[in-house]
Amino acid sequence: MFITAVSPRSTGKTTVIWWLLHALHARGYDVTGFDADESKQLHRWWEASDRQFHVEKMADTRFHEQAQDKLPEGHIGAVDCGHLENHAGIGYSVVRVADLVIVVCAATNGDVERMEELPMDGFLDLAWAKLRNPDAPKPKRWVLLVRVQPGTRTAPEGIRKGLVDEGWNVFTTMIPSVQKYANTGEGLPIHAAGSHFDELVTEMEQRGLISK
Repeated sequence: MFITAVSPRSTGKTTVIWWLLHALHARGYDVTGFDADESKQLHRWWEASDRQFHVEKMADTRFHEQAQDKLPEGHIGAVDCGHLENHAGIGYSVVRVADLVIVVCAATNGDVERMEELPMDGFLDLAWAKLRNPDAPKPKRWVLLVRVQPGTRTAPEGIRKGLVDEGWNVFTTMIPSVQKYANTGEGLPIHAAGSHFDELVTEMEQRGLISK
């Protein structure tokens, strides 16, 4: 299966996918990363790491034609996708093969507005209409709130409720704005066990989004 992180603009998608790859790997999942962002940041982080898993570099509008052959059987492919506002062609291609789309959204009204302006739901529907059998179930799409200020609950919970009221599935796990995640970079060790991304894997399992 493919899990991809998308957003209209920069919201820390690379950090989300990098930590999610480590969290899944630590929990016993076989994973392969895919860098579909022209910045190639995910691949650079992988090159500087201890390479516990593989990361493919594939920022290509033909992602949907090529990626399946690069994903070993039984692996979860986690895809870092570029900004949809600037790289729509690659985004459409990536989303066409995604089984689970994680919309990464900062817990601010501004970022929610960017989702609405794209619009995010319309983007996903258009991408899936190009390939999917109309009788087949649609891929799952969930919002992950990130950059939540530590110690605050009222504002992000209000944003979460608003998104749910608009018909979005929203993870209860939220990723806080803390140095551990903000300082992610080339060569820095990742200890995913016990992190918020470990918590996210648990929630994904409980909701039936992933399984071994």
